[in-house]
Amino acid sequence: MGAVVNLLRARPWIGLSSEAERDLKAEFEEILELHYKRVYRLIYRMVRDESDAADLTQETFIRVYRALPRLRADGACSAWVRRIAANLCVDHIRRRRTTMAAADAAECSYRENHDITAEHADPAHAFMEAERSRLVHRAVQALPPDYRTVIILHHLEDMRVDEIAEVLRIPAGTVKSRLSRARQALHRRLAPHFAPQ
Repeated sequence: MGAVVNLLRARPWIGLSSEAERDLKAEFEEILELHYKRVYRLIYRMVRDESDAADLTQETFIRVYRALPRLRADGACSAWVRRIAANLCVDHIRRRRTTMAAADAAECSYRENHDITAEHADPAHAFMEAERSRLVHRAVQALPPDYRTVIILHHLEDMRVDEIAEVLRIPAGTVKSRLSRARQALHRRLAPHFAPQ
């Protein structure tokens, strides 16, 4: 995050008075503090590469900073920042056009989604939950990129169908169709592991 914050010291992006620039810096630092971790997680889930995720996260916040002078004071909402990040990821994936390697980030992902603490950390339960998390993440990563993208944006990032359609520049009906097919593919892959014993 330090590398992104240091970018605030560069003035050539926008021609503002020092007073206006100080205001933008404070606004940007607040946005950075509120959204950096979530944006990095979103990007990492989509590109599955730490280096690419770091670069795309930095580019996201450069674009946020450049856009601030054109926004109302209350315009920098979470959905807007995520939309910038998701658009960058989609463009990155389109350029790369190769199957992304499935990284085993189960422990990291599990910590993001489950706060295991000493008071409720039954080892057998923790192991089973971690294993379920691994299976789900592997299944999501095995989806074709178009399906994986809509699943991540809708179910992990809580984006609405119309928001996803805008980000991906496709009709809402196509988003719904991809979501349906992705869910069916996940069900087929996961059903044997989650079937009642």
